[in-house]
Amino acid sequence: MKQIIAIISLILVAILLTTNAFAQQQKVDVVGDNNYENGPGLHYDGIDVSSYQKDIDWTTTASDKNIKFVYVKATEGATHKSRHYRRNIDHARRHGVKVGSYHFLRTTSSIDDQFANFISIVKIEEQDLIPLLDVETRRGWSNKQLQDSVKKFADLLEAHYGVRPMIYMSSSFFNSYLGPGFAPYPLFIARYSKSEPKLSYGAKWILWQFSDRGIIQGIDANVDLSRFNRGCSVNDILFNRRGGRKRGNTVPQTVPEPKKKPAAKPDVPKSKKQLKEEERQRKEAEKRRRDEEKKAEKEAKKRQKELEKQEKERRKQEQKRQEEERKKQQKQQEEERKKQQQQQQQPQKPKTQPKTNAATQPLPAATAPSPAAATSPVTTAPVTKKRGNNSSADNDNVNYSTRRRK
Repeated sequence: MKQIIAIISLILVAILLTTNAFAQQQKVDVVGDNNYENGPGLHYDGIDVSSYQKDIDWTTTASDKNIKFVYVKATEGATHKSRHYRRNIDHARRHGVKVGSYHFLRTTSSIDDQFANFISIVKIEEQDLIPLLDVETRRGWSNKQLQDSVKKFADLLEAHYGVRPMIYMSSSFFNSYLGPGFAPYPLFIARYSKSEPKLSYGAKWILWQFSDRGIIQGIDANVDLSRFNRGCSVNDILFNRRGGRKRGNTVPQTVPEPKKKPAAKPDVPKSKKQLKEEERQRKEAEKRRRDEEKKAEKEAKKRQKELEKQEKERRKQEQKRQEEERKKQQKQQEEERKKQQQQQQQPQKPKTQPKTNAATQPLPAATAPSPAAATSPVTTAPVTKKRGNNSSADNDNVNYSTRRRK
C-alpha cells in the first residue's frame, strides 16, 4: 500500500512540474522590456486602452513618438458603455493621435443588440481607424454559433461604416475556433511572447499585441502594446470617410513564393481501420456538437425561467400594492361616509328663550335677610301670596317661618 502511495505521489509531482514548465513557456517573456517607460529598447507602434487605465494624461502620452495609433474600448455586450470612451477619443485626437474604437463581444446577448449598442456612441466622423471587434470567449456557443455570430457582426459593421472591420483574438483562439472563413479579414492577434503569432489557413496578421504589461508615461496602469507586421503600417488600418480603407489590402504585403504542384498520387482505397477511425471521429464530433447544443438550450431555458420567475414576482408585488391601495381607499371612503351620517343624525338644538318660572326665580339680593336682622326681634311683614304653581307650598313655608319667629 505504501509503495502505491509513493508511486502516485511521484506521478503527481511529475504532472505539476510539467504543468509549471508549460505555463512558463506560455508566459509573457518580455517583462524586462515592459519595465521601460518609452525606453529605446522596446519597439511598439500603438496601444489600446479602456476604463482600466482610468484618466489618461494625453498631453504626456501623446508625446511618445512610438505611439502611432490607439484603439479605445467603446462598448461591451448589449448595454455596457465605457465611461472613459468619450474622454479618451476627444483628448487623443486633440493631441494628434489617430484613434479607433472596439467592441468586446459577449455570448449572453444578441448580435443585433450588441451592434446597436456600438453604433449608438461610435460615430463615423470621429474615427481615424477601421472598427475593431474583440472576440475572446465562446462560452455557451458551439464553433458554428461563434463563427456565424462573428460573421454577422462583421457584416453589420461593414454595412454601416462602409469598411471591413478588423478582428482581434489570440492566435490559439483563431486556429481552434474561427477557421478559414476569417482569413481574409484584417487580423489583430494577441500573443504574449517574443515569438510572432503563427496562424492556420494561410491567414496573415496586421497587428500583433505582444505584451499586456507595457508602461507608458501619462498612464498609471499597465497598457497593451502592439506592433505592425513586416510590410504593414498605420495606412493598412486607416479609415477612409469616403468609404473603405486607405488601402485595399486586408493582409500584409508579403509575396508568397510559388509552390510547385505535387505530383498526382493514385487514389488508394482506405483500409477498414482508417474508415472505422474516421467514423469514430465523425461520431465524436457529432456527439460534441449535440452536447453543446443541448447545453446551450438548457442554459437558454434556465435564463428564460429566471426571467419568467422575476416577471411573476414583479406582477405579484404589483397586484399586492394595488390591492393595498384599493383597501386603503375603501377604508377612507367608509370613514368619510360614517362621518357624514353622524353629522346628519345629530339633532339641532332650538334657539328659543327659556321660560321663566316665578316660583323658581331666586329672590333679589335686597330682600335677603342680613345676619343682623336674623338675630333681631323684628316681626316680618306677611308675604303676599303669588299666583301660579306651588302657591300653597310657598304659603305654608311662610306661615311656618312666621310662627317660629313669634
